[in-house]
Amino acid sequence: MRKYKHLIFILSFIYFIGCEVENDFNGIIISNANVVDVKTGGLQTQQDIYIIGDRITKIKDHTDIQFKNAQSIDASGKYVIPGLCDMHSHIVSYDWVLKMYTALGVTGLRVMHGGNRIEDIFQNRKDGNYMGFEFLYGSPIIDGPGENWGGSVVASNPEEGREIVRKMHEQGYDFLKVYNLLDYETYLAIADECKKLDFPFAGHVPFSVTTEEAIAAGQKSIEHTIGMDLALQHPERFNSRYNKTDTLIFQDLNLYTKEFMKDLDTTKFNNVLDATKNTKTWFCPTLVMLKSFSYAKDSTFLNNGRNHYIPQEELDIWNASSSSEEFPEYLMSVDSTSTNHSFREYLSLSMKMLKPMLNNGTKFLAGTDLSNPYIYPGFSLHDEMQLFVEAGFSELEALQTATLNPAIFAGREDDLGTVEIGKIANLLILEKNPLKNIENTLTICGLIRRGEYLDQAELQKLLNQN
Repeated sequence: MRKYKHLIFILSFIYFIGCEVENDFNGIIISNANVVDVKTGGLQTQQDIYIIGDRITKIKDHTDIQFKNAQSIDASGKYVIPGLCDMHSHIVSYDWVLKMYTALGVTGLRVMHGGNRIEDIFQNRKDGNYMGFEFLYGSPIIDGPGENWGGSVVASNPEEGREIVRKMHEQGYDFLKVYNLLDYETYLAIADECKKLDFPFAGHVPFSVTTEEAIAAGQKSIEHTIGMDLALQHPERFNSRYNKTDTLIFQDLNLYTKEFMKDLDTTKFNNVLDATKNTKTWFCPTLVMLKSFSYAKDSTFLNNGRNHYIPQEELDIWNASSSSEEFPEYLMSVDSTSTNHSFREYLSLSMKMLKPMLNNGTKFLAGTDLSNPYIYPGFSLHDEMQLFVEAGFSELEALQTATLNPAIFAGREDDLGTVEIGKIANLLILEKNPLKNIENTLTICGLIRRGEYLDQAELQKLLNQN
């Protein structure tokens, strides 16, 4: 009997020691959460997520064990997804903009030309990270003569194009951004030099190049458009656009005007599907930007509660842009009810094409084109996912455009994009299931960014900064 008591004592002591070791955890535990698998759409219920430093170290079934030194977050009944990425942004300030992004659960950004205002990000980031954000940072815009934006670098001929590629690569940019007015030969030279240096290039499809040619040249992503030029009945009518250098490019180059829209032949949309099928080129359609242009004179659209979060000086710029007589009428009709609005037509047709393209193997990224009027940091990324769903995507497919897909695009699947052991702890805690309704991505009750936890009150404080 004494032997049995002795054995029980030893076993109890071993258990006690084991519990003490297990109970000493110096990190964060998200307790009893539902983990959303953004690869498959599966749901792991009642999970404990263990975080040390900026990494997820363990995910296991929930237990009631108390940990002495852990920061425990009760996520009972809540849902955990990866942090979100805005894959087309022009950051106008790294103060209020990044605070709003944080408040809305955005942990990653692809900067499509930032300029001197945010040069600190490019100069001071470490391993792609700055102030807790994951950054992909693009070169200045590379454009042809007659460039539209200040800070652009002009390539007038193929050799200049190659030299610029080498220079931007040496300076350490993550990718080269190409733009509208590059001529055909210069564009191909840029593409060839980028290929030699294993230096990605992305951006607009120049007016001298078709979508099919851009894909063949190896352009990594195409912004704003989805290849509608391939569905024109009479593409030769628009050839004159190649030599135009007017600053009002959309009007003078017949893009998205009534003439362009009338020339689209819906029976030729298969040309778009054929050209984009299983391509390595990604598409970032920035639907929310097209929508903001479409409704930029609609007072109901403009006067919404989100304006409260925008600095007044920024709102003044937005309002001046939309109310100015110089604001291009080819972008939107003064009559907001007009059914002939070219951008609205283009947006509608694009959205009809997205799901067939997705089913055909085309890959999509969520981006907002922040810096345009009425594009709200963070909010508009959630809107973009909602527009993907309106276009026929499932909730999972829409969620992937801002989580899994950016990680794959950036070649960082080992670090980002899913909630898995070993990944960087960029996590969003939601009250409701986003797989049931994509709008539930806005039910944010907590954020972990690189292992730093911000609760709902702290996130709201960031949002209320202005």
